[in-house]
Amino acid sequence: MLNAALPSMIKFLLLPLFAMATCLATEVQNLPLLRLKMQGSPRDAAAECSAQLFVPAAEGASDAAPRPGTVKVRGALSRQFEKKSLTLKLKQDASWLGLREEKEWVLNAAFIDFSMMRHKLSYDLFRSLGDARSPRFAAGSRFIEVELNGHYHGVFLLMEAIKGSMLGLSAGDDKNPAVMYKAVTFFANFTKPGHAEFEQKKPDPDQKAFWGPLDDLNGFVSESSDQAFFDQRTGIGARIDVANAVDFHLFVLLTSNIDGISKNYLLVRDSPTPRQPAPKFFFVPWDYDATWGRNWDGSKVDEKNWLSNRLFDRLMSNSFYRPLVARRWQDLRARQFSEANILRMIEANVRTLGPAAARNELRWRNIDGKNPAVFSFAKDLAEMREWVPLRLRWLDGEIKNRTSPQASTK
Repeated sequence: MLNAALPSMIKFLLLPLFAMATCLATEVQNLPLLRLKMQGSPRDAAAECSAQLFVPAAEGASDAAPRPGTVKVRGALSRQFEKKSLTLKLKQDASWLGLREEKEWVLNAAFIDFSMMRHKLSYDLFRSLGDARSPRFAAGSRFIEVELNGHYHGVFLLMEAIKGSMLGLSAGDDKNPAVMYKAVTFFANFTKPGHAEFEQKKPDPDQKAFWGPLDDLNGFVSESSDQAFFDQRTGIGARIDVANAVDFHLFVLLTSNIDGISKNYLLVRDSPTPRQPAPKFFFVPWDYDATWGRNWDGSKVDEKNWLSNRLFDRLMSNSFYRPLVARRWQDLRARQFSEANILRMIEANVRTLGPAAARNELRWRNIDGKNPAVFSFAKDLAEMREWVPLRLRWLDGEIKNRTSPQASTK
């Protein structure tokens, strides 16, 4: 009995020493290292900082000159966690790790996501559904490690902020600007007119409130008759990019994003131009830590759950729309949504994280207050690998039933 307990006892005794070591200044190892220096710790208000990005020697040049900027805590519920996500705003644009050249960056802490890859896996997958003519927009991202004021701070996901430049939006004018709205409550589900459940992101709300396009869409989806809703000239197909909506719904279903069907998504519409006089709304995903078999609190999510809202319920009631969903699902299942492709993407992220995953786990070893002794990076990955094929098989049957000619139109 004593011999069997020795490894655990040794690990327990050495953890404080290992933890102390991780709090010392860090050198670049297998991931790029972002060094942040500031007075004190990040807080809700933006505070001045300097940032340096160091890249492993084999992966390119570092950005070693200190860049001035500001950093602040970001998120809603995640603000209560010990390891907090951050917004970094540099004074000048930076082109880091092959991502877009921007001033603003998101440092996603993935505190409840032991795999640390749910955002990256999801956004990379959604972007892969598009092509040059019909892109699917989502944040680009790279795994990095962060050193804060000389102390190791763990693995973060460096993410692009969703900006009009990423989405290819035109400048427009004051009367007809490009618009972007973020769904921020669980009632952003197209069940009523208005915009109370959204935040305006574009145009800048400090410069101009511009809710007309969203009010029109919400009012139409929630209150129009079926005849008006499905009118071939003026109906829903004239207001949203239907192909994008199909992909977004199937993507939410695949990832089982319980939040993402009714909040934490972006609705975007370009400004009218002579070339595109009647632009349509399209979806951009955001906030995907509660996915792939996990909920927002880290608890398990069953593979058998259908997600929808008023918009998708109405679309699925139409006998012409359901075959579009069925065909697109079959097409994606043969390629991007195949079990082999999803597991390949997971394993690629595991290889990229490499030993950094263990360093992060040691730094934040009490991440799960409920049961830190049994939950880990390895366990989360094992459960994700088991969940993916179960989810796919259940959706195969469910989508077949819901899109069959015999499916109810109500």
